[in-house]
Amino acid sequence: MSGEEVIECRPTRWFYFRAGAMALMFGVFLVLFLKDWRVGYPRKNEVYYSYKAFEKAEDKFAEKQWSAEGWEKESASQEVFPDPDIILPAGVSHDTKWPPVLADYEVYSKAVAEEGNKAIPPLWASYTDKRNWSSLIPKKSYDPGKVQEQLYFGIGSGVLLLVAIFFLVRTSRRSMKVDSDAYYAPGGEVVPFDTIRRIDIRKWRSKGIAYLFSSPESFVPSRDSSRLSLKKVKVDGMVYGQFREEDGVPAEALFQRILRNFQGELLELEDEEEGASEENVDNSGTGEDPREV
Repeated sequence: MSGEEVIECRPTRWFYFRAGAMALMFGVFLVLFLKDWRVGYPRKNEVYYSYKAFEKAEDKFAEKQWSAEGWEKESASQEVFPDPDIILPAGVSHDTKWPPVLADYEVYSKAVAEEGNKAIPPLWASYTDKRNWSSLIPKKSYDPGKVQEQLYFGIGSGVLLLVAIFFLVRTSRRSMKVDSDAYYAPGGEVVPFDTIRRIDIRKWRSKGIAYLFSSPESFVPSRDSSRLSLKKVKVDGMVYGQFREEDGVPAEALFQRILRNFQGELLELEDEEEGASEENVDNSGTGEDPREV
């Protein structure tokens, strides 16, 4: 590169903030989904079916007059998790019997007399205190399909996290620049000014994005020339350089260098209503550029 001073636009703080926020969001989703898959939903199942066991114990105790021996024998045959397909936390067996507090006739009969009129089953509050669970009534259980969904969502979040990190790292190593002869795109494309045939600036003012359409240097315009033969290259002022006054509006300076060295077709906004709206904004005296971030 030679001649005029090189204008180089590096990735902006706006880009790093957005890309970092996306990576953080997908990272949080990854952790939450995997936690629900591995621990959260299985634990909720354990709480739910344990509560159901306390409900069942209350109903059974009310069925008839039990002897201590009869109640303890009945309790010993009752399982907390009747369905072998229930997803449970590691270390919790599907063969788990009712908790000892339900099998102890003296303790349970006393609790029924004292707590039988409450909204929750007898001894549930004290049992959950010992287990460090909430004593609130569990609303539902989660079937294997629902639990497995969390794994799939976690994998999806992990993939999106890797994609976000990939683009963050790739973009951080790139820049767009111009010298006196050409535009150098972030992707490595070199577009000499004399090969640019058309520039689309319809999104430049609102989004800081423009497109250059260039032809090979050996290209000779003819009546049969097709626009599809032109190569399209992006100028992205929001990701690279941006438009902050205190930084010298680097993206605008780069783009103006391109325009000064351009002779060809310029695609601009043609919507009359949009043009009128922009005129009203200018007349209002705000003078605020929507690209300022």
